[in-house]
Amino acid sequence: MLNDRENNQPQLPKSSDFVRKYLTGIFLMLCLIVLSVFWGFSYRSNALIKTQLLKQGQAFFGEVVITRSWAAKHGGVYVKITPETVVNPYLLQIPGLKVVIKDEDGVAYTLKNPALMTRELSEIAAAKGMFKFKITSLDPLNPTNTADTFEQAALTSFAHGVKEYYRFEQEGDKVYFRYMAPLTTMKPCLKCHAQQGYKEGDVRGGISVSIPATDMLQQIKENRYYITLIALCIVGLIYAIIRYVARVFVGDLNRAEQQLREMANHDFLTGLLNRREAYRQVEEEMGRSARTGRPLAFILFDIDCFKRLNDTYGHNAGDMVLKQLGAKLVSTLRDYDIACRYGGEEFLVVAPETDLKQAVILAERLRMIVSEANFSTDAEDVAVTVSMGVSMLQHSDTIETAISRADVALYQAKEGGRNRVCMAGEAP
Repeated sequence: MLNDRENNQPQLPKSSDFVRKYLTGIFLMLCLIVLSVFWGFSYRSNALIKTQLLKQGQAFFGEVVITRSWAAKHGGVYVKITPETVVNPYLLQIPGLKVVIKDEDGVAYTLKNPALMTRELSEIAAAKGMFKFKITSLDPLNPTNTADTFEQAALTSFAHGVKEYYRFEQEGDKVYFRYMAPLTTMKPCLKCHAQQGYKEGDVRGGISVSIPATDMLQQIKENRYYITLIALCIVGLIYAIIRYVARVFVGDLNRAEQQLREMANHDFLTGLLNRREAYRQVEEEMGRSARTGRPLAFILFDIDCFKRLNDTYGHNAGDMVLKQLGAKLVSTLRDYDIACRYGGEEFLVVAPETDLKQAVILAERLRMIVSEANFSTDAEDVAVTVSMGVSMLQHSDTIETAISRADVALYQAKEGGRNRVCMAGEAP
């Protein structure tokens, strides 16, 4: 009679689609509010970091200007002539300027003008990994002070009344915050620059300051990442609460579907792909390799003496090692590499667009990461090594034949003493 009672109970309307639409509207509104607030925090913090760089640029510029003003006030600085300290040939072209003097012992000294002092100080700072600075103009006396693209743009803007100029610029693999402000002609400067037509008070050039900003920009990225992560966590919490309050069963259903999807595609212990899902993805990569002619590498490896580890420390310790090894694979491999628990203590890595040399390098890197790591267990930390076999996809290969050649190479690595990488022979 239980079935009769169940049939007589009121049936809930099938309104999950309506619930989803209704909750989606509320959820999106709350998301917009939360994300707007966190975007404001992110924008403000990023602006503060950029303002900090600007203040540094202004401070460095001010320090350089003070140093130059002191040198200009005293007509430059004379330094002893050595093989490393040569006479500035451009100063020799200025009539009446004493470029070289001698003391009572006959020791020769040469004049270091403010522009040259600025350049040499910049070279010292740059060599120490600090900021760089440079004095330049659109009409420099010394060609080494010729303005680059950024400085030309800044000097042009100064001619139109702009008081300072700055922006980020990429130089190789580094990013610099570049700042520049104008230099006005002072009376002591006319000794060298009067012949160029400058008058006291004229803008004759500027000093550009380059501050390493790679770390700062990385800080901005990390800041944005963490703020976004927090915002998403809050959004997720709101989403979970709304779903739970409105329709518990809808949330339960979604979680169940997600769990089933994870269970269907991933190994429950390591979190890596299971063999079925890995095979599906590898089939796609093999098809892509066949169309494009790009190489596809297979790396098969297992843990050396894993049975001994289980026998010594217990199966729970073995499971902990497998889980940690899976995490190391995830953190080391590229996003588009395919990694799966092939079976037991055996793992498969398939690397798209990777030739044999690159695959061997990758395998060696993985082997070294494992051999240099300490794996935690309930009893104690243990050392683990792996043996690896590498093969390349051949024209007539199936998944099984490609993996089989890697398996043969893995066997050779085992026979050769373990903790090593062996390559499969090329197909004839």
